[in-house]
Amino acid sequence: MIKDFLTGPDLHLTPKEALIRRALLANYPVAGLTTVADLATRAGVSVPTVLRFVSKLGFPGYAAFQRSLIDEVSDQLNSPLSLLRDRAAQVNDSVYQTTMRTLSTALRQVEADYLEGDFDSIVDLLADERSEIHCLGGRFSTVVAGRLALHLAQVRPGVRLLNPGSETLADLLVDYNSRVTLVAFDFRRYQSETIQFARMAHQRRARIVLFTDRWQSPIAAVADKTMVSPVESCSPFDSWVPAMAQTEALVATIVARNPDRTRERLAAIEALREAFNARVDPVT
Repeated sequence: MIKDFLTGPDLHLTPKEALIRRALLANYPVAGLTTVADLATRAGVSVPTVLRFVSKLGFPGYAAFQRSLIDEVSDQLNSPLSLLRDRAAQVNDSVYQTTMRTLSTALRQVEADYLEGDFDSIVDLLADERSEIHCLGGRFSTVVAGRLALHLAQVRPGVRLLNPGSETLADLLVDYNSRVTLVAFDFRRYQSETIQFARMAHQRRARIVLFTDRWQSPIAAVADKTMVSPVESCSPFDSWVPAMAQTEALVATIVARNPDRTRERLAAIEALREAFNARVDPVT
């Protein structure tokens, strides 16, 4: 499958070609079944760059690349496994069972889309203690941003959760520079406030890590790194479970890189908590 090659270790890409790969994997294989101009626009590159990318994959042209994608889709739709899944989906399970199955599928998709190089580069940004980490979410995704900020603050200094509704949010930008990494969470029904803040942070040379859905927030155009997760659920509300799992994987990897540093910091936090509580007068 083309997807296996896109996610394999033997594909060496330029930064612009990496943007095309990301656009394809974010909505595979549909993104590759549009026109070459549409794919170029989605990836933020030129048409010639897409054509060179397709050539690097071993195809004589974009039409041959699309024919291969169409053959993949046809094989999947007619395979016994896919037919079995389709029939299983028609069983009238409880909403609970259907929800658990949907979330399980989403997590498997996130695992399958894992690109070690991209993931490690995000870990590099978040683990760099020379920079501050600011986390910003939207109306609902601030829950995920808050969880990431709380966990990161346990394992490294200089972590801050931004309030998306704060009247002084823009004031923070005055101190932004290349020593700030903004982690933005922006999912469909993208919020203009989050987008504007990220764009201005980029203008002030802050590094941007974006968590978004497969349709991708406009912030992707200025993001240094992007993590995409499925959000579809069985209810009218998008699911944050895949994005939450991605943030937990990031924190776990940071801890695994330097467990002694994490142990020292957690011990210091515990000691401070005990000393603080010992000095607080009980409320009567």
